[in-house]
Amino acid sequence: MACALGAALLALSSGASPGADNFFVIDGMQVEWAYEHDELTFKLHSPYQGWVALGFNADNDIVGSNLVMGAVDDEGARVEEFYVVGHGNQQPVRELGGDAAVRTFLGMENAGGTSFHFAINTQIKDAYRYDLREGSQIWLICAYSMQDDFGHHAIMRRHVQVTL
Repeated sequence: MACALGAALLALSSGASPGADNFFVIDGMQVEWAYEHDELTFKLHSPYQGWVALGFNADNDIVGSNLVMGAVDDEGARVEEFYVVGHGNQQPVRELGGDAAVRTFLGMENAGGTSFHFAINTQIKDAYRYDLREGSQIWLICAYSMQDDFGHHAIMRRHVQVTL
């Protein structure tokens, strides 16, 4: 399984799917997604070594977003799910009483940047989640940093409305 995920990350970092409906590039960040039953898998790539993030919101706003952040450091890949309570105030979903939706994740970092792959359970419904069913419209908050510390500010953050 890890070999397949690693190959998928390598394929993403080489720009494997340009032109697909489920793929875009914004300010150097590549975003791709696919469905398999109740799982929605995302592949992200940033041109820098640091965290990458993808947020979900019904509105074009960072506040109220469900934010998945991934980083790769000397100890390996790590992921955290946040809910953005206010500007500069993101709280871990678990600490707010929500359930983790990310089932699996894998990250890789090299001179070409950071690649991160995660699968999210679309069936989890709580106050910190949005409808991620196939065909639904959602704002994706795309961001990356040059640091692995999730508390460090993004050097790039853009919002893109998509139909999943």
